[in-house]
Amino acid sequence: MSTRELTLADFEQTVSGEGIVLVDFWAEWCGPCRQFAPVFEKASEDNPDIVFAKVDTEAEQQLSQMAAITSIPTLMLFRDGILLFNQAGALPPQALGDVIAQARELDMDAVRQEVQAAQEAAADGPQDEVGLDDFAAAHSQGAYVVDVREADEWAGGRVPGAVHMPMNDVPTRLAELPRETPFFVICAVGGRSRQVVDHLRAQGLAAINVAGGTSGWAQRGWPLES
Repeated sequence: MSTRELTLADFEQTVSGEGIVLVDFWAEWCGPCRQFAPVFEKASEDNPDIVFAKVDTEAEQQLSQMAAITSIPTLMLFRDGILLFNQAGALPPQALGDVIAQARELDMDAVRQEVQAAQEAAADGPQDEVGLDDFAAAHSQGAYVVDVREADEWAGGRVPGAVHMPMNDVPTRLAELPRETPFFVICAVGGRSRQVVDHLRAQGLAAINVAGGTSGWAQRGWPLES
């Protein structure tokens, strides 16, 4: 099956349907995107039952912003409307095949139960800090993440999809943060982000601190974006 282009008008309807949907966020000027394109196309031919879609981030800037795309190519995988994979970087053929195979093998009833349990836990009351496991689960569902480390730390590697907002810039950039939904704040180990979360919650924002921070994420061998 050949790939299809998605726009803001049909993105939500496409990714919320039954089955597996892979979405490649790309741009014409992006060298790694062009290198990944034939890998993505070949996978679409090998998996005709899966929807393979592409989003041109230059043409669909609003959609890209809503999807919190900060680096391209970024690949997202949805199954039955649930985001299961969200990672920047051009995957080699074998790695892409592994992602697809793992998505096929998942027990979606169990996944839905986990998602429901997480939502119910969040609804039980305000939560201002989570550990790395809970954060990773939310991150896999496309959670909004703010990294408050300094520029040199950020350049050295960050949680995929995180938005950079150095700690000292936060008071002047409040308008950029979500007001209606919870979001996560991360630093190196959790100290600076704790201070930022306290400030943001005093402003009425549902900020959640990530205990363990980026260092803990990296120590677990989870992917970093650079």
